[in-house]
Amino acid sequence: MKLFTADISPNCRRVEAVLHHLGLFDEVEVHRLNMMAGEHHRDDLKAANPNLKVPTLVVGDMNLWEANPTMIYLSDRAGADAFCPTDAKSRFEILRWMSWEVQHYNQAARDIAWETMVKPLFGLGEPDEARIEAASENFHRFAAVLDAHLEGRAYMLGDTVTVTDFAVGALSALALNPQSRMPLEGHANIIAWYQRLETVPSWAMTAPARLMEAAE
Repeated sequence: MKLFTADISPNCRRVEAVLHHLGLFDEVEVHRLNMMAGEHHRDDLKAANPNLKVPTLVVGDMNLWEANPTMIYLSDRAGADAFCPTDAKSRFEILRWMSWEVQHYNQAARDIAWETMVKPLFGLGEPDEARIEAASENFHRFAAVLDAHLEGRAYMLGDTVTVTDFAVGALSALALNPQSRMPLEGHANIIAWYQRLETVPSWAMTAPARLMEAAE
């Protein structure tokens, strides 16, 4: 397997964390790209993913891109039914929450983090306060749904961590960083879940150290 990945990216983090969690990371030839230097325009990535985006995983004659289906593929490949259940009800829950996080919850979180952390880190200008305010309102809307779902649950699907946590919790490190100004107030269950997730070994070892250090 060959993985095209990049530091800082929450999408790359979730795939790398799954590889570690499943004990597959040592089987992967890792190509860590400097996106700011334009390394994602290299020909071998373009051949594998015409979108020129990471993470992209090449497995034999299959080119896997988009983080969530890649994580499901890896889990099924490893036969990790506890981590990514295959029964119809659980698989629906996984797919539902993965779709939801991409379209709603993490979209709002990404909009905030872009303004408060990414732009300052890469010298892309001052945060746009109007955009932050609009994204924060959207975040609260969907955070209320997640916080209610987490009531009485340690993780997204119950008492044990699953691939769903790595998907919905992809921005956990950024959200917990005060510089992100993520509006977590009033969402105690999310905060506790984020903190719990950061202690999972495979998740902890993939934390975005560069961005965390830059924010200190």
